[in-house]
Parts: sequence; C-alpha cells; structure tokens
Amino acid sequence: MSRRKGFTLIELLVVIAIIAILMAILMPALQRVKRQANTILCRKNLSQYGLATRMYLDDWEGQFPYSFTWLYEDGGRGCRWHDEANNMSNKPDGGGSMWPYLKDKDIHLCPDFAVVAKMMGCGCGGNPIPVEPQYGYCMNSYLHGDAWASVPQQYRTNMENVRNESQVKNPSRVMNFSEENSWSIPELGSAQINDNNLRGTPGTGQDHFATFHNVSTSKINEGYANAVFVDGHVEQVTAYPAGNTFALSWPSGTPIPDF
Repeated sequence: MSRRKGFTLIELLVVIAIIAILMAILMPALQRVKRQANTILCRKNLSQYGLATRMYLDDWEGQFPYSFTWLYEDGGRGCRWHDEANNMSNKPDGGGSMWPYLKDKDIHLCPDFAVVAKMMGCGCGGNPIPVEPQYGYCMNSYLHGDAWASVPQQYRTNMENVRNESQVKNPSRVMNFSEENSWSIPELGSAQINDNNLRGTPGTGQDHFATFHNVSTSKINEGYANAVFVDGHVEQVTAYPAGNTFALSWPSGTPIPDF
C-alpha cells in the first residue's frame, strides 16, 4: 500500500523564501503603480477645477473669483481645509463664489495629500482641529486676490487691478490652482496651507508649491506638485528654486520682478 507523501519542512521553507523574494521584488513596483494612479487622479481633479473656472469666467465676463472667498464665503481661515465639521457638502450655505460650480463633484482632495497631511500634521497656529483633509487645492492669489499687497509699490497699482482673464499676459504659464504642503520647509520659508489661497513671492517666507509628489517619504521636501494653468492645461511644477512658485503665479508678463 502506497503512503501519501507530504511536504518536508525544508520544502516549505524554500517555498516561503521564494514568496518572500517575489514580494520584495513586486512591492516597490506596486507602490510605484499606486503613486502613478494617485498622480493621475490628482491631475484629473485639477483639470476639473480648470473646467469649473472656465464656466465661472464665462458667467462673470472673464472676471476671476476673489482668491480668499472662492471656496469659503468667509475666507476659510483657521485651517478649515482639514475640518470635517466644516465640509461644505454638509454646510452648503458656507460655500464661496466658485462652490456652485464644484459642489456636486468629488474632486477636492488628492489621495497623496490626504496621506501626507495626516502623517506630517499641520502647524496652523496650534489649531486643535484633527487633521482630516477635506480640501487640498489653492487658488493663485495674484488672480483677483490680495497678493498685490505683497509686492513693491511700483508694481502694486497694476497688480491691484488684475481681475480679468484678459489681463493675464501668458495664460499657459500662469497657474490657476495648485497644491501646498501642510507643513513648513525651512529653506523655502515657514508658509503652509491654511486658507486655500496661494500667494508666492520671489524669495522665501510666503506660500509655495507642494513637494510631496513622486518622492519617497524620506525625501518628502524634494518632490513636486501639480497645477492647472489659466489656459486649462495641467502639469507638474516645482517649488525650487525659491521663487519659482511666484514666477508661475505672476500674471503681468515679463520682466518678472525680483524684490
């Protein structure tokens, strides 16, 4: 009578070792695929923001929404971007001027930002609100915003009056919406997302593009952001060198002031 032969301990260990090796090979590739999928989704979100802006501009004769009240009617200060209790799907009356064009769309948060914001936290003046990201995109404050107050007097008059898309000299090189970090980077200044309004300057100390895309966690200050430009196209942008965020925000054409 034949006896049924089972696996020996050595055979089982060999199989386990092979599976472990295959997992070690596959995991980085799977992580890359996941990151790529998240980046595609984030860019799609921004593309939808571009379309929403287009509809808004068509309805308002080319005038941009005010950059502090495009999302929240009262400006959204106090880091409400990560306050689940103030999600405007539950409180639509608090929505700003662009909210009617965005309210029915699930496009407000990049998956990568949702992860890194929780991991890195938010130093918003010691605000005790739990970090549960709700809105992750910020509008260029040089497009009908208060950014003109940050520039020298000789540029201020023209900037204060930039409110219409017809005044943007190069729509394909002026960003409309982009991403910011929830934490500060010493070499770029202490700015971080707090009110969904992005205001850059040529130097450090003001808002800048995010740095969390296409990098490992150990290099989270060295990556890229995505941005939708005034003409509606989406591309990868970088906060480096310091001032590049400003260069891609300045709507008045060349020369770009250095102050």
